[in-house]
Amino acid sequence: MTKAVRYSAISASWLCFTLGTALINTVQAQEQRWFEVEMLVFSQTPPVMLQEQFNDTVTPIKPGRAYDLLTARYQPQLDTLLSELPLCPPAAVAQPDSQPVTFTMPRSLCIIEPQPYSWQHSSLFEPRRINNKVPYPQQIDYAVSGSGQHQPGPYLAEDSALQLGDIASKIKRLPGTTLLLHTAWRQAPVTERRAIASRWFAGQNFSQQFDYWGQPLIPISDTDSTSPQPETPLPAAQPDTADELLNNIELLLQQLNANSRLPDSSNTALDSISSNNLLTPGQLPDQVWQLDGLFKLHLDHYLFVNTEFNLRLPTAEQLKTIHVRQSRRVISGEIHYLDHPYLGIVLQIRRFEPPQPEITDETEHKLLTE
Repeated sequence: MTKAVRYSAISASWLCFTLGTALINTVQAQEQRWFEVEMLVFSQTPPVMLQEQFNDTVTPIKPGRAYDLLTARYQPQLDTLLSELPLCPPAAVAQPDSQPVTFTMPRSLCIIEPQPYSWQHSSLFEPRRINNKVPYPQQIDYAVSGSGQHQPGPYLAEDSALQLGDIASKIKRLPGTTLLLHTAWRQAPVTERRAIASRWFAGQNFSQQFDYWGQPLIPISDTDSTSPQPETPLPAAQPDTADELLNNIELLLQQLNANSRLPDSSNTALDSISSNNLLTPGQLPDQVWQLDGLFKLHLDHYLFVNTEFNLRLPTAEQLKTIHVRQSRRVISGEIHYLDHPYLGIVLQIRRFEPPQPEITDETEHKLLTE
């Protein structure tokens, strides 16, 4: 085989490889169409003439495999940072006639959690016990954004992506409405069978006042149970104490009844958004937010949106829950409104072109010479 023939064969092979790579990249680009989703969620007071009655039973939100774009924002991972901090030494006790000779580090620069003694360790290299959870705030600001750095999966967009600011301002001025969430994120939608929902929560945190089922938490008694109590029996006629005991028993029964309100396994409506058919206590959200729910976007020739939210309304006796579940076919670029007597959702889904990796002269020269 002559040198010209070999060069022609190599050129033809390289041309086929280039065309094949371009075709694969085109197909992948078509499958990975990215969209930017901007969402406003607000609560509203229903009209007085509303006759519709809503079920008092709490329908749990099952996060399952949902993308969580907010927890890392409010509870960042501190393991790496805390692993570099030393344990706080015991504080020095000053003597009456002398000054302390030891100095302690600032309590913000050392770990103050009590550690077990060496003989209490179950393993030789047992790690230190560190509280790495940042407590959730009692109230979350409605505007939520991220760095906007492109990632393979869904991620929060930057502040400039919040293009519906005028609508948000109008919503805040409306009487009887409260803007709970205004955010934007980017994702590449897939078919409904492969789509995974994203979880969102906002508003006030009721975890200190109510449990997940809306029942008030039992307040701790003013008297310590470990303190010695008088051995003299209480008088037989004490209506206040008896009434308080009956009220506590009634409250416990209400909590037990509320905790048994699990969804029926035959109910497939929730399965379209949540991934698990069965619900265990460990699958419930660990916080009771004013707004908590799921948003799923999928692409089947058209864009479809499935939403499922719980809106919490505090009352004098319990935390009322309004369950809102909606589905809608949407058109990219248009502003859509999902209406409900208690909850309103404004959506706009826009096409987004991910940034392409830059090809340097060195990379191009390497591709041509290989």
